[in-house]
Amino acid sequence: MKQLNFFHGAAGTCNFESKQACPPVSGLKEKRAELVSGMVNIWYEYIPSHYDPEKKYPLVVELHGGGMDGKRWAAMSMWHMMAEDYGLIAVYPNSPDYQAWMLGDRDVQYLYDLIERVCMEYSIDRSRIYMQGMSNGDQMTLAFSMKHPEVLAAAGFSTGPTAIELFDEGEKPLAPLPVIQMRGEKDVLYMHEKRYDDVYEDRYSMNDLNREIWKEVNGLTELPALTVVGKDNFLFYKGEKADLINWEVRDMGHRHPPCEAQVFWSCLYSGRARIDGKITDTGVLRSLEGQEDAVVLSLGSGLLYKKNKALPISRDGNKNAIVRYFAPASVGGFGSAGLNEMFETGALYAPADFFAAAFGAKVEYLEGGDKASVAFADGNTALFYAETTLVRYRGEYCSMKKPSLLLCGIFYVPVGEFCGDLMGLHVSEADDCMLISATHSQLGRYTARILRGLLGGQRRPLPPKQTAV
Repeated sequence: MKQLNFFHGAAGTCNFESKQACPPVSGLKEKRAELVSGMVNIWYEYIPSHYDPEKKYPLVVELHGGGMDGKRWAAMSMWHMMAEDYGLIAVYPNSPDYQAWMLGDRDVQYLYDLIERVCMEYSIDRSRIYMQGMSNGDQMTLAFSMKHPEVLAAAGFSTGPTAIELFDEGEKPLAPLPVIQMRGEKDVLYMHEKRYDDVYEDRYSMNDLNREIWKEVNGLTELPALTVVGKDNFLFYKGEKADLINWEVRDMGHRHPPCEAQVFWSCLYSGRARIDGKITDTGVLRSLEGQEDAVVLSLGSGLLYKKNKALPISRDGNKNAIVRYFAPASVGGFGSAGLNEMFETGALYAPADFFAAAFGAKVEYLEGGDKASVAFADGNTALFYAETTLVRYRGEYCSMKKPSLLLCGIFYVPVGEFCGDLMGLHVSEADDCMLISATHSQLGRYTARILRGLLGGQRRPLPPKQTAV
């Protein structure tokens, strides 16, 4: 008989949403007591298997989001794994009310009393107590840390910034506190009435507010150091009294990455203690000092961002030497098939002086400005010709997707396409900002928003009655 050939396709489906849990938690202890008058309060503790009452252990209090409880949230977290690896105790309290933190004084006092109870039962290092929460737990962490920063050595926040209407008038943190704020790039308030054309604006405005409330009390006066590794965007604000880290995850919505505990610990908690009432930097496991090999450009700005500085692009201070966006004046030309052929799309352009500011190259203009010669520190030279895609690089003639342009005495280069296609660097764009890096990195939309503000850049207006995508 002939062999039957059944088709087994390589493409299939998977319920990604259901696969967010961390490895199972074994050894989680349930505790019950009346901490809030008239209530039976429930919380869960993870004590490392190597616990020794003669030693002192850091304490992490992890707050669940709305619609959750401590036990279910423990399954979404990897703090039990961190407890075994780094020697700490993790506590997951249930909110007093059903699956929701109410953010008021009662809930704040409940967490304060819970911490005291755990400290009395176990050998806790009181100089190293940390609190963090997701979504509604993010809001509760803020409510607690603003009123009792003296209890904590640092606090962590995850995808749940507090709206301005939930703050009392003039409410501010009572003392400095190191904080790390994790934000998903695509965490938008889709269920709320849209007050802006830009679907991201509601949530991003909340992000701004929740970062700014720590600015004065922490003494955040310096520009942040930029580090982008793959999808993870970090802006490290060094404070005179306490630091702040903004961590954005590209393409992530209203959720937290399972590695969050590791990042919070390595980048902040591991190096912060409150000794004799003062925040002390004891040295983190992973420093976020910024990248020398990454630069960010913003539409409309004459500056670029590198590590923790905003540097001028133009050598002579020409105010017209800014990053510009050029769109094709016509489409549907020779060979067009309506497929966004390279001459049918726009691109960000920067003055050729960009290469000097970003890479320390030597830039010269030849033949009345019709040519731009760029000599890089590695010995390679690029010769750009105005009004053509042609460029001579590394001794050979090459082509870019877009032409170089000479306009009003300024030689413009499609720097993203040259750096990516010919130099082999990684180029990423978000909201009319461009990140050029020596390593794979993806600029997040919210990080772009922050940097655009620091660079004094702008964003192209959204089309009428449309939203950013």
